[in-house]
Amino acid sequence: MQLSVRWLLFVAGSFLFTHAGLAQKATPDDIEHMREELGVNNFTAPSIEIILAELDSLRPIPFEKIWRDLPANTPQDRARLALSTGAVIADGFLAVAGEKQSRIEPVGRVLLKLSKGLGVSDRVSKHSRSILEKAARQQWPEIKQELIRTQADVEAAMLGLKDEEIAHLVALGGWLRGLEMTSGIVLEDYTPERARRLIQPELLDYFLDRVSTLNPNLKKTQLGQKLGSNLEEVKRIVTKAVDEPVDKDEVKRIRDLSRELNKLIAEGEE
Repeated sequence: MQLSVRWLLFVAGSFLFTHAGLAQKATPDDIEHMREELGVNNFTAPSIEIILAELDSLRPIPFEKIWRDLPANTPQDRARLALSTGAVIADGFLAVAGEKQSRIEPVGRVLLKLSKGLGVSDRVSKHSRSILEKAARQQWPEIKQELIRTQADVEAAMLGLKDEEIAHLVALGGWLRGLEMTSGIVLEDYTPERARRLIQPELLDYFLDRVSTLNPNLKKTQLGQKLGSNLEEVKRIVTKAVDEPVDKDEVKRIRDLSRELNKLIAEGEE
């Protein structure tokens, strides 16, 4: 994904948060205040919308080669739930980019399961229903907007609970799945110019910093350790002189590193 595609503002609105069993309204100003307080902004927790922009810029998309089987199991821990949620939203964008109506309903079902684990199923279910209705009418731009609103609602719910880590992990999960997609597409039709889209040091630095502050129990797991080591290797690969391209073998390595993480997120600890 390319840093020249600027982060867009999340959908504003009033969100209903639940904390300790009590419901409270949060205004758009409240959301922005919480985002500022927690260090969350449109760069640090970018909208997954950028994935669709990148997929569009890399057409034609070899859809069947980069599609994956959606996660069959619902993770028991919230960190992997958040990562999986972001990744499945990214899968939804791939289905939209490929205009694959048959893949939309499975994405909606999996998102509902994951949202129940995060405690945001009510807000996600309304988006899922709308996505299915629009998919039946092949309203692809409208489906895209529903996916964007899905991420925004999940993020807003986590910020309402002051759960910064989960909000960031949703963004990281989407970015990791997007990295696997884009590197896979570039690999299918490699050119140095297309490969430059994978060079994004600022975003890598940000996510590496987020990984370093994860819950110590998560950092001890295989997933926690791999998140750090794989992202460090991706950073090493793409840390290039301005005129030096990422070669085809390096693109393959980026694809493999991100695929390993996405598989571990989806399948859990070995």
